[in-house]
Amino acid sequence: MENKLSEEKLKFPKSVWYIICNELCERFNYYGLRTVLVLYLTTALKYNDDDSTMIYHGFIFLSYFMPLFGAVLSDSYWGKYKTMIQLSLIYALGNIVLTGASIVDMINLDIQRIIALIGLVLISIGTGGIKPCGCTLGGDQFKLPEQQEQLKYFFNRYIIAIYIGATISTFITPELRNTVHCFGKDSCFPLAFGVPAILMILAIIIVVLGSKMYIKKKPEQDVILRTFTSIFYALRKKLFSTTDQKQHWIESARSKYTDVEVSDSKAALEVLLIFLSYPLFWALYEQQGSRWTLQATLMNGKIDNLNWVMKPDQLQTVVPFFALVFLLTFDYSLYPILKKLGIKKPLQRIIFSYFLASIAFIVTAILQWHIFGETTVISPNEGLVKIYNGFDCNATISSMKILNITSKSLDVTDIKYLPILDVTADDYTLSFDPSCSPLKDRKIKTNITILKGKSISYFLTRNFEENVVLLRVNKESDNFFKPKNGNPQLRILTSENIHNNETFEIVYADKDNMKTTYSLSMYLNGFFRGVNLGNYKLLHNGKSLNESLNFTPTTIYTLIVQRNDDKMNIKLLSMDNGNYLHILWQSPQYLFMITADVIFVATTIEFSFTEAPPRIKSFISACYSLTQSVGNLLVVFVSALSFKNQVHEYLLYSGLMFINTLFLIYLSLNYKYKTFSENNIKNTTEN
Repeated sequence: MENKLSEEKLKFPKSVWYIICNELCERFNYYGLRTVLVLYLTTALKYNDDDSTMIYHGFIFLSYFMPLFGAVLSDSYWGKYKTMIQLSLIYALGNIVLTGASIVDMINLDIQRIIALIGLVLISIGTGGIKPCGCTLGGDQFKLPEQQEQLKYFFNRYIIAIYIGATISTFITPELRNTVHCFGKDSCFPLAFGVPAILMILAIIIVVLGSKMYIKKKPEQDVILRTFTSIFYALRKKLFSTTDQKQHWIESARSKYTDVEVSDSKAALEVLLIFLSYPLFWALYEQQGSRWTLQATLMNGKIDNLNWVMKPDQLQTVVPFFALVFLLTFDYSLYPILKKLGIKKPLQRIIFSYFLASIAFIVTAILQWHIFGETTVISPNEGLVKIYNGFDCNATISSMKILNITSKSLDVTDIKYLPILDVTADDYTLSFDPSCSPLKDRKIKTNITILKGKSISYFLTRNFEENVVLLRVNKESDNFFKPKNGNPQLRILTSENIHNNETFEIVYADKDNMKTTYSLSMYLNGFFRGVNLGNYKLLHNGKSLNESLNFTPTTIYTLIVQRNDDKMNIKLLSMDNGNYLHILWQSPQYLFMITADVIFVATTIEFSFTEAPPRIKSFISACYSLTQSVGNLLVVFVSALSFKNQVHEYLLYSGLMFINTLFLIYLSLNYKYKTFSENNIKNTTEN
């Protein structure tokens, strides 16, 4: 009766609402800036896709490595509240530096990059350092066990605040980046970074307002350091001891450390062995903000019914939103089904989440393969000849060796996979349609080159100064390689001297008249060069020659520009066409990964808490965050390999995840779950 009365008298501490609001603002900041970060690195700082991916995941690596130091500062020196305030100030400073770097783009690009990277380092130190403090500071406000149910209510609201902040920011920041134009740019990264920075400053103000209401526990003895040293002490004795010991090697630390410290270290090692499988999962999960966002840049985001375009980095909004929905519903939907299938224990659930993550990357690889579409493959013992006709009438080329090749008006004729001929020179007769009456049948003498495993392009054109018809060969063999970033590839074929004393520009203008201009000379001489996707107009001396040139991703284009009878003819030809799929085709891979994430995160947090010895739960929590850090480091290493085909990289991740699943299955067969007594801090085990 007294316990019930005392529990009723203990009111829910109002101070924790400051902590919950602080977490919402901080998560808005973190997820908002990382949502647009990879596009900032590629478009504003001009890093390539591989370097951007490495920087992005290096940033997350540091963000999840710093909790280890935050836990040490919190438990041994400053306490939770002071650690939060001090490192939050560093956090906010990093936001200001990054926002400033996005504004001052008139300075040297290398200097701008350095300033931006300094800002990211400061943000990593801040967000990682405060990670072990917020939730535990809130937990300190409750008296246990009397307020156990109220503590669960706090944790629930704390997690909901995280997902709300993440959901709002992952939707809003891409809109700020893309919809608003500032400083003469067609995007506004200063606003996309500046708004989260304001939210971080607000987060500091909120947590300070509740300062006088908090229960602030003083730092206690450094159990984290004692745990580390006991492990290293036992390991050293194991390595340098000549005696054969049948007992567990950690038991040798009892000569210097207490029984409780040794038993805690042993239990911690068993949990950390399971943790070895976690980093690879995080490596796959975190690519939603890097590789998957870059994949989305090659897809069509237009929602016709809403007259709105979904941004490449905006699909990440579904991650926290559906994660929240799944978190609230899986206890009544998915988990009962898994239980009937025999998937009951925590490690079994984690194995199932690994399986889903592996499937997600197989789906991602299939989608990437469809996006890139066709690829020209030439047999090593054969060659390909492409003849482009610049005239606005059909032409027939005939000779003793190659008879009656008809090239249509402003089109390309492929002579595919010719057996290799010993052709150095030959007489060719050109026959034109009657519509080309000024051009009579004529003979021309030219060289034809056919290379094994290569494609050679010829352009049927004229030299106006000499009134000569030419079959002009490109200087180099055709390179039909599609870059990993998926940008369309373009070359321009023109008649001789057409660009002398005349100006040609390819201009893209969006709805706000923000222009992207390419000079004709950039794409001459038969070489393919990248161009941004979109609809363009070809301007001749400032006047438009056409309605639209539409460049879609992963497609190779040849633009013919030739004057025929005082008329300028243009024709855009494509080959190895990619597929401009809708961005919602990414939904299946997101569905698999979000489901895997919810199962993995909920289960691993429960597993880490229940299997960790009570005295070193903060240490185990910091090590758990460290696995996410290592996972991002793995992405950096794989990205440094620079796979030419992104499909192969996705399949590699899926294969590694499958091997990782087998590894965890092996560990789970030998793992014994633990229960701990809070009274004597000893553990018993059960199979």
